Amino acid sequence: MERTFFLLVLLGFSTSLFSSEHFWFSYKVVTVNGAVVFQEKNITPVMTPFNGVSHTLCEIPLRLRYHSKFSKEQFLNENFDKVLPCFETLSAHILSWNEYRLKANSDRIEHVIEPVRFTVDFKDEFATIKTFR
Repeated sequence: MERTFFLLVLLGFSTSLFSSEHFWFSYKVVTVNGAVVFQEKNITPVMTPFNGVSHTLCEIPLRLRYHSKFSKEQFLNENFDKVLPCFETLSAHILSWNEYRLKANSDRIEHVIEPVRFTVDFKDEFATIKTFR
């Protein structure tokens, strides 16, 4: 029992140690006749280090001392609606098709943003999101 607890604590520590800076972002939403039937949004820490050229994607204004209370992952998940437009210009694609059966029209649209590696830095009153190539 104690050994299991120790391993869980060690795993949690190593996860926070190695995955504290870089994240993956991906998004998918499916609508049928204007109603959302499926939505998947992912912001997850990356476990492998990556050294690439960074490119500033956007800056998000912070509320008063918001970044000092929460982790980066909590900030990103709570502000997902502000983060999403930053990734719209990257590897996103839309699939759309219409079906007409038995006098009924079905319009289906899929909006997908491919996984992107990024980091977030807090400076002054902004959270700066940077991608890696």
